[in-house]
Amino acid sequence: MRRLLIIAVTTAALVTGCTTEPSSDPGSPDPETTAQRGGDDGDGNGTTDRPDDLADDLVLAASLTTFDACDDLEAHLKDTALEMVGPWGLEGGGGSGPMPVDRMVEDTDDAATEESASADGAAGAVGSNEAGTNVQEAGVDEPDHVKTDGSHLYLVSGEALRILDVTGDDPVEVSTIPLRDAYGAQLLLTGDRLLVSSSAPQAVPFASELPASSRPADEPSSSDGDAMFGGYGFSGTTTLTLVDVADPSAPEVLERLTVDGSTVSARLIDGVARVVVRTEQGNLPWQFPDATGLRAERRALEANRQVILDSEVEDWLPYAVHETADGQVREGTLLDCGQVNRPARFSGLGMLSVLTVDVDSGDLDVDPGQVVGVLAGGDTVYASVDALYVATSRWIDWEAISGDDALQRRWAEVTTEIHRFDLEAAERADYAASGEVPGRLLNQWAMSEHDGVLRVASTSGDPWGGGADVSESYVTTLQQDGNELVELGQVDGLGLTERIYAVRFIDDVGYVVTFRETDPLYTIDLADPRAPRMTGELKILGYSAYLHPIGDDRLLGIGQDADDRGRVKGTQLSLFDVSDPNDPREVDKVVLTDASSDAEHDHRAFMHHPGSGLTVVPFTRWSFDQATGAEDVDTGAIGFGVRDGAIEQRGRLAHVPAWLDDLRAELQGRDTAEFDDEDWRDQERLWQWGHRGRINRSLVLDDRLFTVSELGVGVHELMSLEDSGWLGFDR
Repeated sequence: MRRLLIIAVTTAALVTGCTTEPSSDPGSPDPETTAQRGGDDGDGNGTTDRPDDLADDLVLAASLTTFDACDDLEAHLKDTALEMVGPWGLEGGGGSGPMPVDRMVEDTDDAATEESASADGAAGAVGSNEAGTNVQEAGVDEPDHVKTDGSHLYLVSGEALRILDVTGDDPVEVSTIPLRDAYGAQLLLTGDRLLVSSSAPQAVPFASELPASSRPADEPSSSDGDAMFGGYGFSGTTTLTLVDVADPSAPEVLERLTVDGSTVSARLIDGVARVVVRTEQGNLPWQFPDATGLRAERRALEANRQVILDSEVEDWLPYAVHETADGQVREGTLLDCGQVNRPARFSGLGMLSVLTVDVDSGDLDVDPGQVVGVLAGGDTVYASVDALYVATSRWIDWEAISGDDALQRRWAEVTTEIHRFDLEAAERADYAASGEVPGRLLNQWAMSEHDGVLRVASTSGDPWGGGADVSESYVTTLQQDGNELVELGQVDGLGLTERIYAVRFIDDVGYVVTFRETDPLYTIDLADPRAPRMTGELKILGYSAYLHPIGDDRLLGIGQDADDRGRVKGTQLSLFDVSDPNDPREVDKVVLTDASSDAEHDHRAFMHHPGSGLTVVPFTRWSFDQATGAEDVDTGAIGFGVRDGAIEQRGRLAHVPAWLDDLRAELQGRDTAEFDDEDWRDQERLWQWGHRGRINRSLVLDDRLFTVSELGVGVHELMSLEDSGWLGFDR
């Protein structure tokens, strides 16, 4: 059974139901002729906006352009690909053709192991979201591997979906559904419907033997006439599985949709999910050099050019397979040609696709005419209740850059385009407008919509370039005007030579943390979006990677302590008083020496419960003995509270079994220089059990704290944090 690995591919898309029609335009360019004259990007000037145009002055991104017909889309793709193709395909590889999809969810006769207890328990306070996930915006749920309806936990553990009744003292597993290709699967829950999203990479062998017409007469072919093996490329698929959990003890798989590409992210609003997927450039059989040397590369290059010329538009569009519980299958491309858009500037040959799935109604058979595609890469998704924003970085051919001056110029020219999709229609996401900001975004927290204005934090320049290339950060305000996101105002000059590590927008105030050797916390007044201004700055050692409001005028930062040279020293909790935006102050901090926390890079691992004031932060402390090579891991979570302006530790939570501490103490007392095989087996057990006991999620239900790790689910008293229940997972 293959295990899932969610990977970031360079470009993106999902697409369904494109039908190729003869072009109604008798003047449609011939792909080969157009490529020879340099291509045409549709603006009438006979040129394609390619990487070598990057020295042009920066301008605001224009709106997306929709292709009128499949012939137009095909010509654009071929023209551009012919300029980029090499002996190893496009940018060193390519996609694969449609691959058979293994069933991800299998029904089993013994799926329901125990009867569920009463399911009428009301959901308690669970952080920022009723489904148990710490989310960015109220009313906008985000994917996570743990969800709750108040009486049950739905969680992905290993390659299984587990459903637990949590109404009793100890959690009880009432059903389990095996998952394939689902390591790291994510869940969205609404009512009695659970949407499981998983992505799986596939290594695809490529043949390298060239067609006979392209091979010299004296060049030998493979002895059996089959194509010679040339190497591996990589493709990925995303599977959406809809599960009916009206009876948690007997969940029912309703249908499944599998598409080319990897999930970027998804959002759930009022029972409707918007899933953003990106795919690589084209499902084409690229040829690889069959020998070393220039001649082999030249032959492969010519063969790949022919592959492009022989391709059809369907070869460039992601494929989709929809299956129902009764075995009915529909397949085809994911979206119509008329739903594909391209940015004003070249942003790659992959496609970014936005799917709309009505989870409440239980229908995964998406309409190809209601999937929106953008010819661009994309890696950042943010959503308010009204709009979905997808950020795509400007495409740059870094390998073609030579010289420090050129590299600095390219860094300075890196920009991020932001595409807004309106969510007013429940059955689709409508493209609304595009805009541009300098530099790159850190993550979803770099965007926030408030009163119709989008606020964006970004960093330009090379933050690792030292004095040769000075980086700086910005906060830009944008508002839709027609089909453009027009800049209203901007604060620049933040964190010179540094980059952004954390962002939080709260009402009319923005908080930005930059870091290189010290941690400036900037406060940004956004009350007038046409004249935003930096009002306060606090410089301290270390940095915050995640910021969370924990009451009136208090902000908690989770990150790393550091010395005056920027070397990190361990997980740091910083309590900031932001009552005066002109004078933010750090009033207390706690350092977990030599530790790191998942909450530093995944906000869903952080939990703050306003009712009790409890904050739970997971941690992991690694140690390595250089003399012996022995490794150890100390892991768990710590509960904190704030009293009288100070951070106080309420208790420590752990999932590792009690015997592990005894084994650790015993190993530490041994002479590691004389470890035998049994000693090393004990050392390996110590490391593996410690790693699996990492607490990665916590939530509050009915005044009890639940914590989740690979080993199981723990239950703790909310105020004392004493253990009160446990369910271990069989592995």
